[in-house]
Amino acid sequence: MNYWQFRRQLYQHALRQWLESLTQVSTGIVALFPMALYALLLLPLLALGVLADKDAQGESFFYTLWGYLLLAYCWIAMQKQALAAADHAMYDRSLPVSGWQRAVTELGLLLYAANVFILAPAAVLVAMVYGHFEELLRGELWISVAQLYPVSGLLVLTFYYCQSAMGSVKPWLSLGLLPLIAMPWAGQMQSPWLCLLGLVVAVLVERMVRLPAPSLAALPQGFWRLFLQQDINHTKPTLLRAVVILLLLVISATFIRQIDISARAPAGMLVAFVLGVISATKLLELQSLRRRYHYYLNALPLNHHNGNVQALAYCLAYCLPVILLIVKFDLLSLSQWGFFFLSYATTQAGILLRPGYYLFFPLLTGTLVVLVSLLV
Repeated sequence: MNYWQFRRQLYQHALRQWLESLTQVSTGIVALFPMALYALLLLPLLALGVLADKDAQGESFFYTLWGYLLLAYCWIAMQKQALAAADHAMYDRSLPVSGWQRAVTELGLLLYAANVFILAPAAVLVAMVYGHFEELLRGELWISVAQLYPVSGLLVLTFYYCQSAMGSVKPWLSLGLLPLIAMPWAGQMQSPWLCLLGLVVAVLVERMVRLPAPSLAALPQGFWRLFLQQDINHTKPTLLRAVVILLLLVISATFIRQIDISARAPAGMLVAFVLGVISATKLLELQSLRRRYHYYLNALPLNHHNGNVQALAYCLAYCLPVILLIVKFDLLSLSQWGFFFLSYATTQAGILLRPGYYLFFPLLTGTLVVLVSLLV
């Protein structure tokens, strides 16, 4: 067995364990989207139709590029420990492997994990270069550059974010604040190069300005401290939920703005329902944590009812950024906001009353709401 086969087996073994633990911890998301991880791999292929077109509309290119790069970054970030062979780091460092072989193997593993996110735009770029080969031979360089720069920029940025996901620099500006700030002007971007240029500038800024590390000393006491420490120490479920919600908002923003106005109301209701259920399933993690520390928590001067109240309050505080994001995207009308909070409340009621069948509560409520709206 050579070094590449050794590292690949370590990665595949760690990946299987990660997927199993992810299924157990993030029960709410997996129950809603049992094929989500497989379907995610199809999104890049669908997005390439927009991202490889130099004449794509600015708003459509903006949202599609944001979702594509965000998904690529988080896809690698959630596999970071598996790619780095963190569980076998000491043994791996003791192997007599040269530095260049180790670097080539790690690069190969990164491409192996990123697969369609990098290979798909690379294949499209090769096909487009082949299609414009005669123009390149005739010296019509500007025409070729105008045709190839969107997919070339996408390929470079995707590789950068996949590589940075293995490091310590977080894309807090380029994939976080900048797209949110630029949303009101997304429709005025007449060319994809503005999006690509803005991302490059943001990347340079965030590599120079680092975010401060959170301090555990300022955390509150009691249940909230326990919940916060769990979220800080185990970031994968939180990251998965944040990625799913943000991707759903990005895709919905592109979809709802482009469909017929008569279909926007039911589409908005569906988005409100799914967002409400996903946000409320945070309570599943908190209840699982309480069961794990059952004996410790019973020794505290807090009754079961008080624990439920604090878990509900923490879940609401946890979901406040989600609510602010939905407000920022401006996707829901007043009635759809009501449906969002109704789905949120009934899902949490189901988790408290019948955890094994909690999805029955929002589904039944949503069905009744739809029937009433059709009859009225």
